[in-house]
Amino acid sequence: MVIGVKYGIFSDIHGNLEALTAVLARMDELGVQRRVCLGDVVGYGPNPNECVDLVRKSADLAILGNHDSVALGWEASESFNFYARRAIEWTREVLTVQSQDYLKGLRYLEAENDLCFVHASPHSPADWYYITDLEDAADSFSFFRERICFIGHTHFPVMVVKEPDESFRICDTSSLLPKPGERVLVNDGSVGQPRDRNCQACFAICDSDTGYVEIIRVPYEVSLTQSKMRDLGFADFLIQRLEEGR
Repeated sequence: MVIGVKYGIFSDIHGNLEALTAVLARMDELGVQRRVCLGDVVGYGPNPNECVDLVRKSADLAILGNHDSVALGWEASESFNFYARRAIEWTREVLTVQSQDYLKGLRYLEAENDLCFVHASPHSPADWYYITDLEDAADSFSFFRERICFIGHTHFPVMVVKEPDESFRICDTSSLLPKPGERVLVNDGSVGQPRDRNCQACFAICDSDTGYVEIIRVPYEVSLTQSKMRDLGFADFLIQRLEEGR
């Protein structure tokens, strides 16, 4: 068991190497000791193999995401929208054997030090349920036992607190120090494709002693990622959305 660790939790990189590099650099500045990737390393972006390689080298723990699973051919892409489907089909074609082997070794859920890590939801992690409102979040607490559960998948950073009296509240600040008896569900946002109208890369840090959690934003060279996508013939919609955070 790992005790007394400063965690950096990040997810939904989606082949965006510039955003991932910026996030990892910021984690170093913050003194992060253990890095956890919650999946979706690939999909949408122009550097899937480079991102997989960097996650492989830098993450102490990593989780499988739904885009990773589809890129491996483990499930069909029919549930994706048109743009996501085209991007993941391209990703599947260019993914190296080394990248595939790494992604194949990832699990759907991990837990340590009273922290739970999953890509979409602790409720049936391989079914990729979306937690999009307070009711969904409240239901999810029944499916993990740890003090704090970290998720990604929606690309929207948010923290939901379960009070000792079984009530629930959405945290309206970017940081939280849980009180005794409180449990927390944290969505760490997205590294490579934020959708909360903030184009900066997003991740979370957590102190495993106190339970302190903070959502961190980091600027990166959006235009460089867009230029790569343009050169590869990616759809304008996917290129434009990066600078709009949507």
